[in-house]
Amino acid sequence: MPALALGPTTGGLPHTDRDLGEARRDYALGDGLVHLTWPAEPAVQALERRGHPVGWIEVYDDLGNWTALLGGRPVADATDGVPLLSANPADALTLLRLALDQGLGNG
Repeated sequence: MPALALGPTTGGLPHTDRDLGEARRDYALGDGLVHLTWPAEPAVQALERRGHPVGWIEVYDDLGNWTALLGGRPVADATDGVPLLSANPADALTLLRLALDQGLGNG
């Protein structure tokens, strides 16, 4: 896995500013993170720690690629700054967790 960085702000709305309804807390991860989903919006998922959001993933394009975001900034390759895309939500969540492990964001 390459060293990670955060790309430029996307300008999109954070999941916390969207009217997604009540989050479903699907499971807790071993590192204190809780996985959130919204039944009415399957294209957005998030992680929280101790009740505070730390990042989210969402569908990036019409091809079904996913992006991981911290503070509205996509997780990117540190070498060239190009946002990293994932083929599915599980891979995007893994990327988000790796970014948190590398100290990016407020997680």
